[in-house]
Amino acid sequence: MDNIVSREDFLVKKILLSKSQLRQEKDIAKKEKLFEHQDQLVEHLLAESDKVSASKDLDRLKAMVEKLQLILK
Repeated sequence: MDNIVSREDFLVKKILLSKSQLRQEKDIAKKEKLFEHQDQLVEHLLAESDKVSASKDLDRLKAMVEKLQLILK
């Protein structure tokens, strides 16, 4: 059984979870920490996006665009 998740997929899931937690959190101090954590996750995802862009693989590029669009919703 193949349980390997790509780094991009993992980061997208973590970012979406972080967005959900931010919407629910009332404590300002906790929200600040969540924002900092989310910023780090996005930076890592953008680094992965740069790697995908450098690969020039159209299928991977399309998949990355879809993932980025999902985060922006």
